[in-house]
Amino acid sequence: MLNKFRIFIWSALLFAIIFLCANNSYAWGEKGHKLINKKAMDYLPDEMKDFRVWGNYLGDHAADADKRKGTDKTEGSKHFIDIDFYPEFLLGKMIQDKDSLIGLYGEETVEKMGYLPWATVDTYKNLVKAFKDGNRDRALIFASDLGHYVADGHQPMHTVMNYNGQLTKQKGVHARYEVRMVDRYLSEIENSFENCKIAQITDPLAYAFTYITNANSVSDILFVADNFSTKKAGDTTGDEYYRLMWYKTNYVTKVQFNKAAQDLASFVYTAWVEAGKPDFSKFN
Repeated sequence: MLNKFRIFIWSALLFAIIFLCANNSYAWGEKGHKLINKKAMDYLPDEMKDFRVWGNYLGDHAADADKRKGTDKTEGSKHFIDIDFYPEFLLGKMIQDKDSLIGLYGEETVEKMGYLPWATVDTYKNLVKAFKDGNRDRALIFASDLGHYVADGHQPMHTVMNYNGQLTKQKGVHARYEVRMVDRYLSEIENSFENCKIAQITDPLAYAFTYITNANSVSDILFVADNFSTKKAGDTTGDEYYRLMWYKTNYVTKVQFNKAAQDLASFVYTAWVEAGKPDFSKFN
């Protein structure tokens, strides 16, 4: 009886370890998400200068959405969409309405393929309401989460079925690219940001699908780079692997980081405009 109890306890602990590890991988890494959230605030217009001062908060809480995965079973599916699963997408006719997609494929399948674009828009709507209500705390929470989801949508491996190289015998490439490589070259990424002009978004859902489609279109570059770097370096853990991986992917990585920050700023600006341009200095 005692042995059975020990086996049960060990199995439970092992499951907990596996569960926590699976839910603590951050798209772009925690540092990458922080950089995107903070940089986006620099792109906001002068009329939103009172919101810019909260940039540190948005950076510090950029990974909160990932951390919730361990306690909220509905959170995980909000961080990705394996959009190339859908035949419509492959034909350039993606169904953007979630209810229509569920009606065609079933809720279980759509959830398994990920809710990222719809989670992004839901969070955007919550931010609009928080702005309208003049609720500082809720505005900061939703702006931080919005930044996370927007950044996820620019990470190519969050938009493909082969999200961890499991379909091409490249298992582990997800973390190698988005966390370990990005963390090693974060200063170069930060120095790559350029001045840009943001614009009001007319259709938030279509806008999200556009940058998700763009991210999906460059995903093959990452898998080719991983194969090349692995072959040349002889492994996937040493400095040479990551040097070559950066060499092969630095351009697309910088573009995706820049675009993520720009698109986040556009979303926040649009939410503020839709809310009637409230005075942040009067928020509760």
